[in-house]
Amino acid sequence: MEEFTKAIEIIPDDPDLYHNRGMAYYSMKKYEEAIKDLKKSISLDASQPDYHNVLGSVYEDMGLVDKAIQEFTAAIKIENDIPDYYYNRGNAYWKKGDVDKALEDYSKAADLDSTDQIFVYKKYEALMNLGRLNEALATIEKAIKIVPANYNYLLMKADVLIRMGRKEEASEVIEEVEKLDPGNQEAERLRKMIMQGDPVR
Repeated sequence: MEEFTKAIEIIPDDPDLYHNRGMAYYSMKKYEEAIKDLKKSISLDASQPDYHNVLGSVYEDMGLVDKAIQEFTAAIKIENDIPDYYYNRGNAYWKKGDVDKALEDYSKAADLDSTDQIFVYKKYEALMNLGRLNEALATIEKAIKIVPANYNYLLMKADVLIRMGRKEEASEVIEEVEKLDPGNQEAERLRKMIMQGDPVR
């Protein structure tokens, strides 16, 4: 921290120095100091999307969701092909309770990088929350084609199939999971649900 401060004293108009010190404050959970530095970096150079993205993350951690969305949106306007920006804004919308907009952003993030498990999972989670089971199933099946040995994706598929009443198909998927990860507790739980006829929780 001291090194950043000394550098700023020498070069007071370098936005990267304020940005870097702001991130350091953020990592220390000194949010007010982080905001001050991050805003300064943006005032010196508003064309850097990462400056807005980090400021948005600070606001989100502080519970200032609307301000977070504003900063993530600013980052997206500058550079609209970075999946993390959409993912971060999606999380902010999710916290705000706007699942539809969260789904839009998670879907965009997954479209930009379909190999990232968290993007796919959050899209799936939003679809499940909205009761759009067919789309949730399609999302997971697409992910499985990319990473067929990912048993977490297979568990999600089994979950959706059970909710859709397609228990025989779900059992087959669970068998695949058990081959990949013997003793998987989630697989055992889902299998018990099928046998007992209880709804998935």
